[in-house]
Amino acid sequence: MKYALVLFIFLLGFFSFAQKKERPVRDYLPTENLKARKDANNVSNRPKRKKIELIYVKSARGILYGNACAIQETHRIGFEYIVEPVNGMESRSWFGKLCSNLWVKTKLFFRRSPFWKATLNKRIKRCRRQTGDFVG
Repeated sequence: MKYALVLFIFLLGFFSFAQKKERPVRDYLPTENLKARKDANNVSNRPKRKKIELIYVKSARGILYGNACAIQETHRIGFEYIVEPVNGMESRSWFGKLCSNLWVKTKLFFRRSPFWKATLNKRIKRCRRQTGDFVG
């Protein structure tokens, strides 16, 4: 009986080595590639994702935070507004927000143009008209 138990444990351990290593879920998902000559499930053909920077604001006034069109336009430029009240429980310090916002706005100044804010305001105004958030 002892030998049968030892043999069973040995075989159980031996068969556990034969298992395949799990692949991450992203390897099973398609890569959104529409070109006919490329394999859709190849990792090298996966589209490049843009990193979205964060700009912290005190209130959601004037940024159309719930409007999907406005959020899409800010993502196209490369950032997103995050509403963080002054007295929030886990909010950043005012100096941390200032440094972060200054860094993101400087990057936008050089990557997009010095007039990125005017361009964004024009696009947001168009979004407001299209979705009915604009009166007048």
